[in-house]
Amino acid sequence: MVATRRILVVDDEAMVTSSCRRILAAEGDEVETAGSGQEGLNLALSEHFDLVMADLRMPDLDGMELVRTLRRQRPETAIIIITGYGTVPSAVEAAKLGVSDYIEKPFTPEQIREAVIRAPVAAEGKGRPRIEAGLVREVLRLAATDPNFGRRLLYEGSRVLSGFPLSHEAEAAIVSGDVAWLEKECGELTRAERDWIERRLQSEIW
Repeated sequence: MVATRRILVVDDEAMVTSSCRRILAAEGDEVETAGSGQEGLNLALSEHFDLVMADLRMPDLDGMELVRTLRRQRPETAIIIITGYGTVPSAVEAAKLGVSDYIEKPFTPEQIREAVIRAPVAAEGKGRPRIEAGLVREVLRLAATDPNFGRRLLYEGSRVLSGFPLSHEAEAAIVSGDVAWLEKECGELTRAERDWIERRLQSEIW
């Protein structure tokens, strides 16, 4: 039996907090909610929560600032971002801050349940997913040498990577063309790999 988790949901949309409460309470979790970023941050710092789920964009406090503060003061707490304004740069920043998951609205109950089930691994300190440097290089090699795969990755982004067991960080770095992160984790990129990333950054879709 899965242990009861104490979860805080922070969102200025009442429909979102009530939906998450309903979904998670049905799983046996104890759920608290906050209707603003500052209220959520105050609660998260004054009480113990296994997991905080926070909107990225709230009128009184930027969700990413909430994440940064929790990372400094409550590093053991797992965090999931929920947002209706998802962008690749924000996903990249969230991944680098160690966010457990990044869910775009509108979400399904199954997306919420699966994200929460995955989150305790990060909370227990057993580590964010180990970066598979060889797998990342294989994706980049395919993008640079296989025109069909490269074109799909260029236009469809992370959806093309669903079949690869990559961490959120690795997916975000590939999709965003984060050369500094890729070379730090996987070694120097080839000219062909850099050329593909350059096309990604210059594409209209980007």
